[in-house]
Amino acid sequence: MNYISSLMENHIFLMSLAVVSGLALGNIKIRSIGLGTSGALFTGLALGLAGYSVPSSFFYWNLVIFVVAVGLLSSEDIVRVVKIYGARFVLLGMAVTAVGAGVTFLFGRFFPGLDSLMLAGSYTGALTSSPGLGAALEATAGNPLVTIGYTIAYPFGVIAVVMFVQLAPAIFGIDLKKELEELKEDKARHRKADKRTEKPSVPFALISFVFCIVVGVAFGKLSVNLPGLGPLSLGTTGGALIVALIFGALGNLGPMPMRMDKKTLSALRSLSLAYFLAVVGLGAGPKVLEALAGNGFAIMGIGFCAALVAELVGFFLGRYVFRINWILLAGAICGAMTSTPGLGAAIDATGGEECGAGYGATYPIALVCMVMFTKLLATVM
Repeated sequence: MNYISSLMENHIFLMSLAVVSGLALGNIKIRSIGLGTSGALFTGLALGLAGYSVPSSFFYWNLVIFVVAVGLLSSEDIVRVVKIYGARFVLLGMAVTAVGAGVTFLFGRFFPGLDSLMLAGSYTGALTSSPGLGAALEATAGNPLVTIGYTIAYPFGVIAVVMFVQLAPAIFGIDLKKELEELKEDKARHRKADKRTEKPSVPFALISFVFCIVVGVAFGKLSVNLPGLGPLSLGTTGGALIVALIFGALGNLGPMPMRMDKKTLSALRSLSLAYFLAVVGLGAGPKVLEALAGNGFAIMGIGFCAALVAELVGFFLGRYVFRINWILLAGAICGAMTSTPGLGAAIDATGGEECGAGYGATYPIALVCMVMFTKLLATVM
């Protein structure tokens, strides 16, 4: 027993146990539908509920490796995607964040007994937005009720977006192979029209990858004061993603190559994603039990519903009004929610990194809107 206890206290063993059991769970399919890599989130939650946890530093470390790998993988397409769909992605980001805020506000009116600051925090948790949480804390002078609302709603916001991108193709009759083929044809057509030459790639450049992390984290720390909103920064996730997209689009940065073998980057992306989701589950598990007391169930429901309704509006707007390819739209919806776990699930569900371009196209405008609506909710409610 002492041996098993010492093993479960080892953070590397604990995370790896969540990952390997989660991948096994994800491989189980019912009518061709499975959780895939997202299974690590649920096994992490189970271990968290059992009382196990890991330091938050593991969360950020796996997160930054994941977003840099995704950024470099998606960088070849980002310029082309923004040119074709730019305005539509901006409107999509605005719509998803606005709907999430509206649903949270309406639920707040139906449940007058809920604390308004906890509701504002639940909005940022539902859309899994750390920058939104920061904005809410700033607007409320660091009131802990905001953090409690975020913490309770966060795992249910993650579950909503992960399940949505996994199940949407089956529910709405989307042919993934056809969508991917159409996207490839569209990319080839525009590549030929642009008369671009493919930049050579290298197997892997460690210094280039780490340089993206260094510059991305530094860039994410920079803040800009916006009238009525206060200081706004991209944060670690946004900064690292944007920098990786830009550097990858350039191809080279002086002597450092930024185009790397897709198989190597995909392996890094898959590894970091699995551990990232496991850490999210381990961190959220104990807090789920705490949330069962008081108004926890109401906050859970609000978080899940706000995320789900926002995703559905984003889907119908993007799919049937803007006519955006599902592969890109899956990433764009996650970007509109600033949801990194959602991006991981979208990549896993679509079977390719192309959706990362959609994520990067909606993320910046969604970030601004998220901060704006969070502060508005904290003030109005």
